[in-house]
Amino acid sequence: MLYRETMTARKLLHFFQRLIKEAGRKVYLILDNLRVHHAKIVTSWLEKHQDRIAVFYLRRIHRN
Repeated sequence: MLYRETMTARKLLHFFQRLIKEAGRKVYLILDNLRVHHAKIVTSWLEKHQDRIAVFYLRRIHRN
């Protein structure tokens, strides 16, 4: 997904909902660690829908 505006938790959830609806099977998604990916509303939604979507996060890179 390419998105040029500010990503919000609500926009991310809308994307997740469309994704699982159109996929027709369980979705496995890799995300970076954008702050919104860890918002409480997002993590709660993901827990409730874990039978339809699994999310994996890239490791954080710490720069000196």
